[in-house]
Amino acid sequence: MHRLTTTLLFVLALVGCAAKPGKSFRELDYPMATRVVPIGNAEIAVHERGQGERTIVLIHGLGSYMPVWTHNLEALARDHRVIAIDLPGYGKSSKANHTYSMRFFAQAVRAVIQELGATRPILVGHSMGGQIAMTYALAYPGEVEALVLSSPAGLERFGDGEAKWLSEAVTPTFTCAADAEAIWVRHAQNFHRPPRDAEFMVKDRVAVIGGPDFADYCRAVSRSVSAMVDEPVADDIRDIDVPVLVLFGEEDALIPNPILHGGSTVRLAKKAVKDFPDGELVVLEKAGHMAQFEQPREWNEHVLRFLAAHPDKPDEASKTKAKAKRSPNEFVPLFDDAPAPIAPAPAPVTPAPPVTPAPPATPTPDTPAPPPTETIEPTTPIVPMSEEAPR
Repeated sequence: MHRLTTTLLFVLALVGCAAKPGKSFRELDYPMATRVVPIGNAEIAVHERGQGERTIVLIHGLGSYMPVWTHNLEALARDHRVIAIDLPGYGKSSKANHTYSMRFFAQAVRAVIQELGATRPILVGHSMGGQIAMTYALAYPGEVEALVLSSPAGLERFGDGEAKWLSEAVTPTFTCAADAEAIWVRHAQNFHRPPRDAEFMVKDRVAVIGGPDFADYCRAVSRSVSAMVDEPVADDIRDIDVPVLVLFGEEDALIPNPILHGGSTVRLAKKAVKDFPDGELVVLEKAGHMAQFEQPREWNEHVLRFLAAHPDKPDEASKTKAKAKRSPNEFVPLFDDAPAPIAPAPAPVTPAPPVTPAPPATPTPDTPAPPPTETIEPTTPIVPMSEEAPR
């Protein structure tokens, strides 16, 4: 009862915050220092920490930003150079009319890595960031030392009808119209038990409602969801020829998709990891979709153990010629031919009605009947890929 009362008071406080003029994302207070790296006509926020011969690049998930790595940075940076990135469209990075495809994100991450003078990094991706990391490894063979995939998207397969439904369900309005209560619920779905120190994620998300770049953020989320289902990697991971560590929370409520698939996260993970030529699976107890934040000590220990067990091989490194530092102007972000502006986000005074898109009417071999199961709030169902909270 005490927990319920505390939650209610927290949500009521957020409603009051949401009534204020929205902040720009760049006005948010991060728990780490950031700077902006110009890449072509995009500006990408980064945080750098630590030194070492090996470089770790942290890639957040859908609707998220780099502070989700708050509990991991110090441990990873003790013996490594660590670069955390706000993807284009998210956090303190620019939010132009990009395509926000998986290929675009991989290209942007690669441009940042090259601009900062790193070679053969270890890519660590959470959720959508995991799919971006796999896309990167497949697109640029020989340029990645290893992959660490935390609750990664991309291992689950979707039929054409399912992909179409997911793309149409998460519109910019779906994200923009969410009120403070819906935002809290969606963030909570990322955890087995939402930790108190994760409340800043909700406060930040509410604080930007109606802000100057909020509509652009909503567009980025919508296009990212479409890209995740339109650019699958599940059938190609046999071609990823570097060591891969996959970590899942045993209580992950977002993977597999609770509306379309349901079922066991662990069973899906075990089956998928077998497809990697050199893959390892770790399942963390008492952890949900954001295991790196909810169980950071165990998560950090497994990642560091994995990296120690797979040292970089000089002979492999010599096969990949280190490329000279590129001019940022050589990176040209991918844009749509015509802008697609959307109306400003409505003020969250009256709670938005629950968005419950109907799954495909007639299941086909490609579109199985959707059994509910993931962490989707009963009143405001969210597809697993639309973590309004980080993903």
